[in-house]
Amino acid sequence: MTSDPAARKPGSVLASDAEREDMIERLREAAAEGRLTLEELAERYEAAYLARTREELASIAADLPDAAAPPPAGAATGQRAFKAVFGDLTASSPDLAKGIEATAVFGDLTLDLCASPAPPSGGVTINARAIVGDVHLLLPEGVRVEMHCGKVFGDLRDLTRAHSGPDATAPAIRITGSAVLGDIVVAHPSSDRRTYWQKWLDERRGSRP
Repeated sequence: MTSDPAARKPGSVLASDAEREDMIERLREAAAEGRLTLEELAERYEAAYLARTREELASIAADLPDAAAPPPAGAATGQRAFKAVFGDLTASSPDLAKGIEATAVFGDLTLDLCASPAPPSGGVTINARAIVGDVHLLLPEGVRVEMHCGKVFGDLRDLTRAHSGPDATAPAIRITGSAVLGDIVVAHPSSDRRTYWQKWLDERRGSRP
């Protein structure tokens, strides 16, 4: 594969991030159906993230039933996307208003959300994918964690105390996605840095009758 526009076939259309994510989901479903071995799944995940054109992307699932070129991407979701591909990445205080995409492929991604302003709705969805790598999410005290992730020879770990039943008005962190030969880990940092979140929670509690 090449990134040189002149070297691509005439008529080639560059693939979008949304189309790559659609293909990743298609491969995950195929693995769950027993159509791909673990090694094949890991190889195709990598190929999907490296694919430059829709043609390259479609070829990854060409031997799977009902395989077809990924549909054109819809309207942008506005989610903040963080990717650690063949390397490590650490980011702090991302904007959470429209959600987060956190992807680690042959690398480790660490997101520190403790100083991020709480979104107006009080909740946020994080779509995490750990593929032969780890996604670490650092959350402040007092938030509710809801994990809805799948795993294939990977691990999902919630090391927070949030699942023990905090106030129902606490901000909810909903984590979706999958771990394939990797881990998705949710934890609190060693220090309490929940300033913005605590302010939101205090305001909510104060508004209740």
